[in-house]
Amino acid sequence: MTTVAARPDQTVTVLLPTDIPLFPPATRRALLRTLLGYGALWLCGVAALALGASDRVTTFALGIALPGGGLFATGHPAWGAVAVLGMLLAVFVWWAAGPTVLPPLAWALTASLPLALLDGPDPSTVAGIAVLATVPALVALAVSVHAIRHASQRRRGAALNQRLAQVPFAVTGAPSYPDDFPVVEHSDQDLRRLRTALDLALQPLDAYEGFTHIDQFREGALRYQLNALSYGLSMSQFTRTPAFRGYLAEAQRNTIDKMLQRRVWGYWPLENAWGNLRRDKEPIPVGQNVMLTGFFGLQVGMYTALNDDRYTRPGSLTFRWDESTVFPHDLPGLAANVRASVSGSPFSLYPCEPNWIYTICNTFGLNTVLAAEQQTPTGAAEVVRSQLRTAYESEFLRPDGRIVGVRSAHLGLSWNFWASPSVQLATTYWLNPGMPDLAQRTWWLIRDGWLRVEDGRVSTPRSVVSRLDPGNYKLGTDTFTLAVTTMAAREIGDEETALAAEATLTEREQVEERYGAERVSNASGLANSYLNLGRFGRRSGLRDLVAFGPPEQWRDGPVLEDAAYPDVLVARAVSDGAALDLVLVPGNGPVRTTLTLGQLRPGASYDVRGTQHGTVVADYAGRAQVEIDLGARTQVRVMPAG
Repeated sequence: MTTVAARPDQTVTVLLPTDIPLFPPATRRALLRTLLGYGALWLCGVAALALGASDRVTTFALGIALPGGGLFATGHPAWGAVAVLGMLLAVFVWWAAGPTVLPPLAWALTASLPLALLDGPDPSTVAGIAVLATVPALVALAVSVHAIRHASQRRRGAALNQRLAQVPFAVTGAPSYPDDFPVVEHSDQDLRRLRTALDLALQPLDAYEGFTHIDQFREGALRYQLNALSYGLSMSQFTRTPAFRGYLAEAQRNTIDKMLQRRVWGYWPLENAWGNLRRDKEPIPVGQNVMLTGFFGLQVGMYTALNDDRYTRPGSLTFRWDESTVFPHDLPGLAANVRASVSGSPFSLYPCEPNWIYTICNTFGLNTVLAAEQQTPTGAAEVVRSQLRTAYESEFLRPDGRIVGVRSAHLGLSWNFWASPSVQLATTYWLNPGMPDLAQRTWWLIRDGWLRVEDGRVSTPRSVVSRLDPGNYKLGTDTFTLAVTTMAAREIGDEETALAAEATLTEREQVEERYGAERVSNASGLANSYLNLGRFGRRSGLRDLVAFGPPEQWRDGPVLEDAAYPDVLVARAVSDGAALDLVLVPGNGPVRTTLTLGQLRPGASYDVRGTQHGTVVADYAGRAQVEIDLGARTQVRVMPAG
């Protein structure tokens, strides 16, 4: 990888907030609502026991007061333990796939179990009191533990702030052409990795060979694979071949068109029904489903910045359920949806799966708005950025700087499982376009506490999540963590860590090659796409593309409009607004082929160097065709004649 020279940056100091309360405002309101609701259930058990209700009523009421409570009170501790485990499983499935109805159903079932399956329920008064006393004891214990941990985090945050006060972070501003837009050439291995992505994306629209097919609710879903595949293709175009459209743009359009297919987005009506109790198939609802809106909006926004504005037109992104049920959308509409969702959420951040708010998913929402602002400035980006920034620095941040990865919108609860290093790393990357100072601080904290770079290799944290490939749910390797490490390090500008992560991957991972395409064999398609995203990135590459967009010279200058795939592999393509420079490599051996040039001045003559043509004349549409004998790496320059 080429190390990019530093551009003039804004130097900032980014301290951790010192006023994060034990329970931030929106979280506190949700928790109080939860306690009041649960308190009503608990009082049912108190009333049944205090008023001497029948054994069956008391048993049921104790089961409502505490999952398994009726079983414990009637002398069935083993069944009570099973009930508790069943309830925990129901909560896990709720988190995994969003069925809000499942925990209440499981709770009601455990309360009814002693009445339906066990003979002669005879609750003990002493056992009933113990069951009821367990609830406030557990609440008090949870609050105490949280308070102790919060105090410890505040002390650590204060110590970190003393060090952060001495750390200047360089935040990149709007880049200038050409110095801050380095266009490097694909290496041979880059092209092999790119071919894997192209082969996947250029399949017929109804074909999904090579994709993971497990479920459509979590990270292994088709939509996330299509998102990541398109992100990698877009980044490749941005940093290597911004003046090439052709099959590279077609591949990105294919991923967008596949996202509109029912097999990809059809999970939502079911998830909306069991998660929100709504019979509405609309996949882009206000206040919900940022896991589709944000991820897809960014995908479309990256394509639009690099290629054309077709998806900004009304109805250009139409989700079709059947012939009579369609949902027309477009890029500006997706951005407007994000703004309305953020403004309407008590947390500012809004849910992915029903109820579950993820910090990383909401970075995609902000990036969608940023990308859309390039096409139609509305001021929405600053509004959304301000609201999300406040939430990221209060509701979703611990005093020691660790991002709170997930929170329940209904209950206000969160847990550390989704605050692992791999989640923090990925959040750092996607946070950089809109909140680069927070991304810089998060990266500094990760490097300070979790990642180790020694002898040119990276040691990742030894945690379960860090050894998980979310693209196929397999445990055992840290390939995905190293992929997001590469992405984040390169985006932040820590090339040493990025190169060390790549070297670690090269040492460990098995690579398979087929028909000139290369992939890491023991990693999921999602992980391979993220490996490409890191490989093709550069310092502030995502930020430059999403927050600022390509320079005018790339948008308006000559382009390579078409070339045959895989006969012609485009290793570099860049325009200065007047001339076009190409580096072409044969994909299947020597070939005589035709290139189509576009965005030329109609009727103008152009000198072509590196081919048999000396001069071509653009037609009325600004196009011209050039024949070329491509036997090895070939440089071509197209420039105005004279």
